[in-house]
Amino acid sequence: FFSYAWSEPLTCSANFDRDPALKEMKFDIGYGEETFEAYIQPDVSTFYQEEPGSRTAVAPHFVALAGKFVNMSPDNLRLYWDPDNGRPGSIIAYNTPFQATGTATFPTHKFYFTPMDSDEVVARFTVTPPQSVYYYDPLDVPNNPEQTRRNLDALSEDELEKYMILKKTKDFAEKYFEFTGRQYLANYPRKQPSHFMWSADYLGQMHWATTKETHFVELPSDDELQPIRASPKERVLKEDEPRFLQQYRTKDQDILNMTLKVTSYAPRVFEIDNFLSEVEAQHILKLATGMDLSLSTTSGSAGRTKEKDNTNTRTSRNTWVPREKTAIVDAIYRRAADLIQIDEALLRHRDAGTHPDRSSRSSIAETLQLVHYENGQQYTAHHDFGYPNVDDDQSARYLTLLLYLNEGMVGGQTSFPRWVNAETGKALTVEPKIGKAVLFYSQLPDGNMDDLSQHAALPVTYGEKWLMNLWVWDPVFG
Repeated sequence: FFSYAWSEPLTCSANFDRDPALKEMKFDIGYGEETFEAYIQPDVSTFYQEEPGSRTAVAPHFVALAGKFVNMSPDNLRLYWDPDNGRPGSIIAYNTPFQATGTATFPTHKFYFTPMDSDEVVARFTVTPPQSVYYYDPLDVPNNPEQTRRNLDALSEDELEKYMILKKTKDFAEKYFEFTGRQYLANYPRKQPSHFMWSADYLGQMHWATTKETHFVELPSDDELQPIRASPKERVLKEDEPRFLQQYRTKDQDILNMTLKVTSYAPRVFEIDNFLSEVEAQHILKLATGMDLSLSTTSGSAGRTKEKDNTNTRTSRNTWVPREKTAIVDAIYRRAADLIQIDEALLRHRDAGTHPDRSSRSSIAETLQLVHYENGQQYTAHHDFGYPNVDDDQSARYLTLLLYLNEGMVGGQTSFPRWVNAETGKALTVEPKIGKAVLFYSQLPDGNMDDLSQHAALPVTYGEKWLMNLWVWDPVFG
């Protein structure tokens, strides 16, 4: 899946046109007629390059969904999962006023809200598909507009603005569901992603992109692999300049052609073989020997607890590898930027003159997460995205790039249990292989979160598994 060339310009097969699955949606939720470009999932038959209607999607065996719980009150609340057996609930998250949080869940699962200083239950929810979003709104009193008005008048200007955003989101979500058949998991209005998204039109479709960041095939000396301390301007490389430590890379070749293979269109999943060389994978593993790996935390949204997971949802251990750790790690970031068609400068701190249109000069990518799974360890099905606050630009994880560092274990596949296809209800699974990358998106082309991006790291039943996660946010990180 990789080829090399010498002294050629960087190119790719990317199509930067408007996604044809975006359709104009007209609606009125009390503010006059509005329009929204909503993503309509293509017919499953087109995934097999057949006429629409010739095939029918098979229901997945794994029946789950994203659960979003919205606090439309001025009070701080705690969200609990209710075991429904008379035992105390398990705390899931802290919901600040006029904000949301969530978790992957299943039909019939039960949750409840309590105040921070009391065990009094103020709201209960039972997950009932297709509904994913559940609201606690004590301010809107049914059949009592006067009390409702008094409640709203008691809010500050900032609180009222947030409340109205959530109310508008709730009303819009009903129209969105009618038009698309999908739950709206963002806050309305959320802009379309500002970054490029690879298309996934059919099974086996191939895309390609080139990069100057060719493979390291020899390991530089320790003195040459010291942390990077150069300024942002000093780190800029022109297209015709050699890469850092070029002498240790593939000889007489300065272009690497990366091929992305579509394995799913809903969610959009791509496999990229040989994204890393074995030298690069071994270098990362060597770095790990000097790092302290701690018990992994589960992902979530604003308000989600960051405590170590004691529910066996995630049993791996992890640490973090900053881009500036070595020139090899920096090269991996640069190669990833070319793969996902995003300027590498956006994946690091920048000076004021670089991308001045951005609201932040910080990286839009998180630090590389290095994860280790031992025998029996796993990460059950989850989403990488969280639920942004209403008072910011709704930044959230946009894409995930998984990088496998070893192979030969039994189990440990990456699983997408709810992928849309016409052949099986079983999960789509990706086998770990040294150097392979897996790219998938957590957002849809219309800016909504993709519930189908739910994925799992299956249990390792023999051996061990090492991988890295690169999370890129849209529009900014944090």
